Amino acid sequence: MAIDPRGMSLRQFADATILSLNDAWSFGRLDDEKDWRGWARQFVSATPFATRNVPNPDQFSDWRTWAERAYPMLEDVT
Repeated sequence: MAIDPRGMSLRQFADATILSLNDAWSFGRLDDEKDWRGWARQFVSATPFATRNVPNPDQFSDWRTWAERAYPMLEDVT
């Protein structure tokens, strides 16, 4: 199942991403949308995503721009 952030809210994207992972328990749910970068950093630094060169969320001002670049890399290992 493809998780495409286009047309989704931040919370919808975060929830769908977490639910699609085999080890969803190891990632926290996004509770504060203002801290989307902190939530996204979990993926950038976690195995197996760390080896995929997922874009650093701190380099983006908008969650959707980051998600559009990152979601193909996140899905590839689900």
